[in-house]
Amino acid sequence: MRAKKIRYATMAASVAMAGIMASGCGTSTASRTGTAPTQQESASTHQPVTITVASWNDAADSLRAEIPGFEKKYPWIKVNVEYVDGTYQKVIPELVAGDAPDIIQVQQRDFQTFLHKFPGDFVDLTPYMSSIKNHIAPVALDVTVQNGHIYAAPWDLGPAALYYRKDLFREAGINPTSIKTWSDYLAAGKKLVAHFHGKVKMLAENTSEPSQGIQTTLMILVNELGGSYVNQNGDIDFLNPQLEKAMSVIQQWGKAGIVADAPTWNDGIAAFANGQVATILSAVWYAGTMMNSAPKQSGLWGIVPLPAFTPGGNNEADTGGSVLAITKDSKNVQAAWDFINYCLYTVPGENVQLKYGLFPSWESYYTAKGTDFDQNFPYFGMPIYKFFASVSKHIPTTNYGGYFEDYSQPLSQAYISVFKGANIEQALQTAETNAARISGQPISNG
Repeated sequence: MRAKKIRYATMAASVAMAGIMASGCGTSTASRTGTAPTQQESASTHQPVTITVASWNDAADSLRAEIPGFEKKYPWIKVNVEYVDGTYQKVIPELVAGDAPDIIQVQQRDFQTFLHKFPGDFVDLTPYMSSIKNHIAPVALDVTVQNGHIYAAPWDLGPAALYYRKDLFREAGINPTSIKTWSDYLAAGKKLVAHFHGKVKMLAENTSEPSQGIQTTLMILVNELGGSYVNQNGDIDFLNPQLEKAMSVIQQWGKAGIVADAPTWNDGIAAFANGQVATILSAVWYAGTMMNSAPKQSGLWGIVPLPAFTPGGNNEADTGGSVLAITKDSKNVQAAWDFINYCLYTVPGENVQLKYGLFPSWESYYTAKGTDFDQNFPYFGMPIYKFFASVSKHIPTTNYGGYFEDYSQPLSQAYISVFKGANIEQALQTAETNAARISGQPISNG
């Protein structure tokens, strides 16, 4: 989630105006067509209402932590946070049955899939977002739009960077600031692995289990190049220059032997916690995982921008975040919006989000007063949020298409095959075939 000049005073005024409008609203009945209620329908009687939000893990924790502050401002609205898993196994049947929660969390890259598979199931938030949208990082906003209408509120952003072990780099004689390109990264990896006789690798990644889904590193590389997974018509298109370039980098890693296999999330944590890798390619939110999982490594890690594909080329990328969508099943759309707006687009709400490591896509917060955005983190020896804001100004937009969830495993298999030396074009062709079979979508002819 990205950049733009931020006029905080203007944004604050617009949010305040939205709050004034919302303060006269409490209960409403949403149309089953998924459109926003009229102003008359939204008129509040301040009758007590309860809304339910479906979310998972730390994100759900953050929403629960918002409730005291929110209910103090909106005492007639009670919020229930329902903990679900991130695979949507509970939410999807509820959408099908017409009994979904008022608000659901969806990953950015999956939301277009939801819009295609559940047309009309989400409230049009365009009227609510009109004064906010220009202050949202474009890469976060774009995935919420269909036919010019906004159907979800962008939540967090996942700007990526290169985390590195200061002590291991120092011992191997590697200057982190000299890693400007992926070729530099490869050379540093070879040097590091040789120095530690293979006992320490440069990176840990899933190189064996396609069922775990698409690798974060592949998404980082493709996004950095401004690549997409579909063509302009929405047809599957993996045989494009950006995906081929990304796969070429991955293949070089495999040949050089600089990557440790870490099939699962917990395997990846174990790899850095046990000192088996010297770098991590991930997002701002991974900093919290590191601090919680390896507290004794405080002071050993630094962060620098991602390498680029060419000298001076783009080195910004997004690993994705989430959105909050109001379902057509909600009988309290205005109350649901009031909660979303408070959590994501006010300073008190975002202060809570930041405590849970959720980096805002609402860019006005970066320069707002009364925040902890500039706080220093001794674990990394730097103010990490300020750093990640500096590398999220020009993140390209990636078109994931409307069925990316169906493409994840075929792309993961292609990654693993290419890593092990398979022909890149053939691996991507196979991935296209499998993605088409799973999703029922056509393959690009171009």
